Amino acid sequence: MAKFSRQFSLVLLILSLIFLISTKVSSVKSDTVKPAAAVVRENVVVKEKDVVLAFVGDIMLDRGVKYSVYKNFGVDYSQLFANVKEKLLAYDLLFGNLEGPVSDKGMDEGGIYSFRMEPQSLSALKVAGFDVVSVANNHIFNWGQAAFTDTLERLTASGIKYAGGGFDGPGAYSGAQINVSGVKITVLGFSEFNAGGVESSSTYPGIAVISDKNIINSVKKARLDSDIVIASFHFGEEYQKLPNVYQERYAKLAVDSGADLIIGHHPHVVETLEKYRDSYIIYSLGNFIFDQYFSPDTMSGGLLEVKVNTRTKKIENVALKKVSLNKWFQLDSILP
Repeated sequence: MAKFSRQFSLVLLILSLIFLISTKVSSVKSDTVKPAAAVVRENVVVKEKDVVLAFVGDIMLDRGVKYSVYKNFGVDYSQLFANVKEKLLAYDLLFGNLEGPVSDKGMDEGGIYSFRMEPQSLSALKVAGFDVVSVANNHIFNWGQAAFTDTLERLTASGIKYAGGGFDGPGAYSGAQINVSGVKITVLGFSEFNAGGVESSSTYPGIAVISDKNIINSVKKARLDSDIVIASFHFGEEYQKLPNVYQERYAKLAVDSGADLIIGHHPHVVETLEKYRDSYIIYSLGNFIFDQYFSPDTMSGGLLEVKVNTRTKKIENVALKKVSLNKWFQLDSILP
């Protein structure tokens, strides 16, 4: 009986040891082997979404355009964009040059070509998807300082940012800052033409004008806190399809100072697109909406699509598309 008891105790001891060893092995395995689900998650490749920015040229909703809106569209300025609205709204950012004040204030300065757009036209720009406009051009002061500052106030109230102008010099040269899907973008604006121009230290309302100092200082300052810096220039010679020496000099100076993209306007026709260093320059995008019915080149313009990688926060590529107006100065199409 004692012998049987000793044998039974030995069996129990052996079984206990086996149980302890198997438990320890199981514990080690559970600490070192990842569950299958975790492995699968690690192997999933998530593709970052590119953001697509769009840039267009001169927008002028006065004179013949205004007449057409009243005659053909029941005073509804949004109809000017109706044919291309869906395409415009698909962009993550939309920019254009606002060729004149949007106001019911001021006095006509008496120029041969003097523009002042109706305040109600501004809502059409917002509905069409515009996020930012440049006010640095030769027509923004056509109706004086009162109309200019009123325009800035109306743009802000409409939720549209502006570049190239401000209530003082620092405001005019600091540009517009926009965050697009985590990409910090600064848009600067400069004009070749001095009407309403102020220096960066001015305490008066006005627009940013082109000079070596103004470009270098503004671009370098914007570079400090931006992923993408865009410089918009109102410069060049009207109806010329090639840039002049002045345009090339200042566009390249902006790139040399740190700009990633140069957007040009004023000639009313599309000029050349080029890559300089690692940046892109479009010297003129021509007209977007204007009443210059006298030639096919002024009744069409360019739309520059810019793809930005949200991971690298760099421009990946650009594509120049063609926009066309119909006889009512209504946007008809956007073509490759």
